[in-house]
Amino acid sequence: MKEEVVRQVMRKYFASKSIKTIPSKGAGPDLLRDGKAVEVKGSKYDFKRMLTQLKDYAYKFSEVSLVLPYDGLTLERIERLIIFNGLIKEARGISLKVYLLAPHSEQRNIFYVYDTPNVERIRAMMTAVPQPNIGFSLKDPHSTIGNAVENLLTYSFVQNMKQYICSDYDHKVSKVEL
Repeated sequence: MKEEVVRQVMRKYFASKSIKTIPSKGAGPDLLRDGKAVEVKGSKYDFKRMLTQLKDYAYKFSEVSLVLPYDGLTLERIERLIIFNGLIKEARGISLKVYLLAPHSEQRNIFYVYDTPNVERIRAMMTAVPQPNIGFSLKDPHSTIGNAVENLLTYSFVQNMKQYICSDYDHKVSKVEL
């Protein structure tokens, strides 16, 4: 997903919540939300550069938010964000707020925005492997460990996260149409 699309979705998302955003020009966060930094990334970005940007914003703003498409994350990046969150929490007393985006599977103009103030929640969401998806059950005589291992090897943690974002339509997930 391109960064410009993510930015458009988030501006519409914030507007739907009656939150005014200002796109920043030049160096600095992509959006300012009530004087707070919002950094927006597309699916492909330089992770090291992003962390440096977030660090800089943590010293300049009272809150730092990160917006990423679901496919812009890996377990390693999530772990690094968790460590980063601990560092800014200890140094500045603020936490990294994260928004995840996922496009609708069929309608290209519909997106889901998952609003979480907690990076650890994203790790839990991404790594939760429901047993029915793996296919092993002691109660099922046709279920084998071999089949379960095959299913586990083809299981996509990133796709699981997308499915979670798109299906968990509650107060933490908003549907946005462009």
